[in-house]
Amino acid sequence: MKQEEKLYSQTELADKIGVSKGTLSKWISKNDVSPETIKGNRKLYKETIIEKYKQDKKINNSEKKKSFSTVEYLKKEIEQQRLEIEYLKKKLDEKDDQIAAYAGKFAKLADQAQQLNLADKPQLIQNNKNDVVSSKNEERKQETSRVSMTTKRRSWFSRLFKRS
Repeated sequence: MKQEEKLYSQTELADKIGVSKGTLSKWISKNDVSPETIKGNRKLYKETIIEKYKQDKKINNSEKKKSFSTVEYLKKEIEQQRLEIEYLKKKLDEKDDQIAAYAGKFAKLADQAQQLNLADKPQLIQNNKNDVVSSKNEERKQETSRVSMTTKRRSWFSRLFKRS
């Protein structure tokens, strides 16, 4: 004689596994498990589903262990940020070296410009000396003309009022 396998409803299977009926129902629909028979409104399943469920959960749990926790994720992010900071520091050092090189070139150009300016200075200084001497002579002439004008005024004034 053939031994009959007992069939269980979703509620009974959920109780045996230790999960809620909703959890088992979601797992059944997700894994496309079909019932063995349907009696009225009840779907009946073989007991082998319990083993399939447990196997599936073991696989999922091992995959979850392989996945990163929040702390591990943050540690990886920190490491990536640290590497990026090191890279940026290297780039900054390169830019500092470039700036120093350009500063040296600029100083050299400034020295050359100053030398050229000084080469033109003797002519300018000579022209300025001549201008200064001529302007001093001009100022003396103007001052003497003012003095003579004031003396003429006094003399005219004194003549007008006959004061000496």
